[in-house]
Amino acid sequence: MIASVQLRQALRVFLNKAEAAWFEVFDSGINRKVIKIGGREFIQLPLRFSTRAKIYAFFRKFWGITLSRLLLCNLKTIVFKGRVYVVVGDPGTVASVVQTVRILSMTSTRIRVRAILSGDPGGNRTIFYTIARTSCGYKIIARSKNPSDYRFLLCKLQLPPKKKEAIPVAIHMAMGQPLFN
Repeated sequence: MIASVQLRQALRVFLNKAEAAWFEVFDSGINRKVIKIGGREFIQLPLRFSTRAKIYAFFRKFWGITLSRLLLCNLKTIVFKGRVYVVVGDPGTVASVVQTVRILSMTSTRIRVRAILSGDPGGNRTIFYTIARTSCGYKIIARSKNPSDYRFLLCKLQLPPKKKEAIPVAIHMAMGQPLFN
């Protein structure tokens, strides 16, 4: 019983840190350099978040690969002269403060949790998480959808462009033709 209470408390602390990660990056540019591109203002992020790779690595402390990519994509970043900038403005309020946590199921590698989050003007939200236990601690690998939460909206993920050589090689291999004569 005591171990269960301690685990719930530890998960609540972890989930609060994870939910706050996007805002930590977004708000880190306060009182920094502002530029104007295409009629929109962008604010420079500090050196801690000076590249998308650094931001992604920060999100990966708490979130799985897919959710980290979504969080990064929904920051709406631009790169200008080698530095990362985000849009200036108030993103609005969303439910992001974990009030209660209930463990629904637990295995040696996964924990399924129901949490009540506050902070949304529409009231508290119930969010379900699947948390993986890793050698480094916990990682959130699934989170239930909340249509009013702009941090997790589907967006075009920013993936590196494919190599030009990959397409012809795949076509030749699929057709059983040699690549070189």
